[in-house]
Amino acid sequence: MKVNIINTSSGWILEKFAVRLQEELTNLGVAASINRHRVESAAINHHVMYDFINFAGHPHDTFMITHVDQDWRVRVLQDRLRQCGMGICMSEETMNTLTTYGLPRKKLCYINPAHDHVMKAKKYVVGLTHRRHSETDFRKREEMLIDIAQQISPELFKFVIMGDSWESIIDELRTLGFEVDYYNEFIYDKYLEIMPSLDYYFYFGMDEGSMGFLDALAAGVKTIVTPQGYHLDARGGITYAGETVDDFVQIFHEIEGERRKLIASVEDWTWENFARKHLEVWHYLLGDVEMAELYKNKGRYKDGIFSVFPEDYTVRPYLLKELQNHNYIKASKIAVQRSKEVVEDFKNRKKGL
Repeated sequence: MKVNIINTSSGWILEKFAVRLQEELTNLGVAASINRHRVESAAINHHVMYDFINFAGHPHDTFMITHVDQDWRVRVLQDRLRQCGMGICMSEETMNTLTTYGLPRKKLCYINPAHDHVMKAKKYVVGLTHRRHSETDFRKREEMLIDIAQQISPELFKFVIMGDSWESIIDELRTLGFEVDYYNEFIYDKYLEIMPSLDYYFYFGMDEGSMGFLDALAAGVKTIVTPQGYHLDARGGITYAGETVDDFVQIFHEIEGERRKLIASVEDWTWENFARKHLEVWHYLLGDVEMAELYKNKGRYKDGIFSVFPEDYTVRPYLLKELQNHNYIKASKIAVQRSKEVVEDFKNRKKGL
């Protein structure tokens, strides 16, 4: 397949879309180029922005859709879709909204954008602000920190510790891969700087409470502390309460899970997948790949080719009505008919109609 990506902008995010798409298509073995105009010999001409098109389109032309924020843009899209084969939105919401504006659903799909996968996850900053007393007072239980750290991720947590006699424990933390900022004496001005910068204030001692707990709350910092002493009297002040190593490990895993959930939400939004999804849509328009091949990734994602068919937006509301009324046979017939229409449309495209 020969693909021509049409981009008339420079130094803007649209140029990045064009360049990344061209790079990944090339990596996938596609003859892809970027030009400021259509190339008649290309199987697909893809425009990175619909309102930059200033010449007649073609049934095998596609274009990206975004920023439909004015009525005139809707009118432009209506005109472009009369000429071109498919408008590719950046989100399902935009695709569905444009359908309600009267744009032809069979000529709309969506492909989520990609990111460069160079961002490193922000680490949670966990602060401890007391001196170590283990040789004379075991109520603060500082060695627990190593037992906890061995079971959590240094990729997502770093420690800030202020107080003397922590050196041996900090050496072990660093050996485990943790980043540690250490202040071996109490410096009031630095303390005032550190406390508001924390994500969590951590205290696992059992000696009625930590004065740092009060300052953390005053700074609006979340807390992971033992439920004892005056900690309990600060109503709503304990974000997470724990007493044992297992308690605290579970708390850190819960916090870690929140961050990993965010990371996972766009983990597969890669430029390679962005290119692959465009290829599937283009193969559909050209009719040069069997339907079974286009369906092979069903269930892995909802955008791309799977936003084109068969769960068409114009069918779903009617199906829902029939299913709600328990007309399962009628709903099934509607679904089958829609699938037949999609297959017939595909056959017609393959014949070049």
